[in-house]
Amino acid sequence: MSEAEPTQTKPGALWRARTLVARALTAAGGRGGAILILLALIIAFSLASESFLTVDNLRNILRQYSVPAILAVGQTIVIVSAGIDLSVASTAALSGSVMGVMYAHEGYPEPVALLLGLAAGFAVGAVNGFVITKWRVPDFIATLGAFTAVRGIALLVTDGLPVPDYTKAQEGRTVPETVTKLGADSVFGIPLIAVVAAVCALIGWFILSRTTLGRSAYAIGGNREAARVSGIRVERTKWAIYVFSGLMAAIAGFMLTGRQGSANALMGEGMELQSIAAVVVGGTNLFGGEGTIGGTIIGVLIIGVLNNGLNILGVADFWQRVVNGSIIVAVVALDQWRRRAAAAREA
Repeated sequence: MSEAEPTQTKPGALWRARTLVARALTAAGGRGGAILILLALIIAFSLASESFLTVDNLRNILRQYSVPAILAVGQTIVIVSAGIDLSVASTAALSGSVMGVMYAHEGYPEPVALLLGLAAGFAVGAVNGFVITKWRVPDFIATLGAFTAVRGIALLVTDGLPVPDYTKAQEGRTVPETVTKLGADSVFGIPLIAVVAAVCALIGWFILSRTTLGRSAYAIGGNREAARVSGIRVERTKWAIYVFSGLMAAIAGFMLTGRQGSANALMGEGMELQSIAAVVVGGTNLFGGEGTIGGTIIGVLIIGVLNNGLNILGVADFWQRVVNGSIIVAVVALDQWRRRAAAAREA
């Protein structure tokens, strides 16, 4: 019996240690875990460089990552509903290009040009939702097709040239004044583009946490068939979610145009992946049913702080890509392990 006792106590000790680790990860999971990662990055880069934790640099991070944040707001609701939207950056380019062409080249009044840009984002979202719900095309494939097609439409709209094209622009017309101010100006030292991103985040939070659309998104992401049986109109809800994503992309396109001072059909390339990464790093379950806008915003800040800090430290772009990809995979792997550990304890 005396020889059997160590054999019995070792598994018990190992199990208790694993349980403690799992509980710690659960307590720090989701937004909590993302906040810890963000704070760790801020502390590390602040110690590594005096240039990091300065007002000007923090403003720069806000300016640079407000557009991905707006895209990520729409992406969050899509992923919560167990979907994905690869077309958000292309939609942003199309909406900004349509708005710029209508204002600078065609001479439409500013409000009309803005409405037409929003209509372009609405149309892309509506077509994505229709193809997914009526033609039963998987979300990934439908939005992957739109990723290419919408960018092509933007090239057709602009003739492949920046907007305004001064050979076509009407005299004195460049980019709508409202878009320029919101995209490039600051108030009390706060970039207005960051204020726009904050307003979009509040809208996304309200929809996801306080409306039937948001509750339905969680239900569909958790169990599509159970949601259907419970009376949720799954197809209509999915369509509305993609329309919302398209409208967020249109606003992002306006802000990107204002920040750059011009529009073009190729702007925002790669931001669709940034938006997805931010959503997942922020604690949203890539398979649907779980996630928050607050977590997504923290995810955007993690990516922004990481990229900015590596730039300040002079890390080569090639290595930045390696570090970024590795951290995203590690964070998601840890989060999935945390979820499995929590589920095992509850069982």
